[in-house]
Amino acid sequence: MRKINRLADLCWDGLTLKHVSHKGIVIPYVLFFIITLIFELFLSVLFILSFFLFSTYEYNPNIQYYMNAVILILMLVITVPLLITILKVHNKVFLKKE
Repeated sequence: MRKINRLADLCWDGLTLKHVSHKGIVIPYVLFFIITLIFELFLSVLFILSFFLFSTYEYNPNIQYYMNAVILILMLVITVPLLITILKVHNKVFLKKE
């Protein structure tokens, strides 16, 4: 169990760029996650709109539709804390002037 916890910690350190402080790496990485978050929010709006239209016209979607909703929620659950952690850890990189 300790090995799995260690692996999870190493994975989280890698995703949050814990040991990287170069501005040329951190800023594009943060921009990528911001664009990812915007895209996921767009997909969420589309899902809500389609759910509303399906219920209005009494259409029952298949299981893949609901599986996609679960995957989208999981992606949002991963992206938001990751983006918040990156911004907290690398706050000095954004404030530093060159």
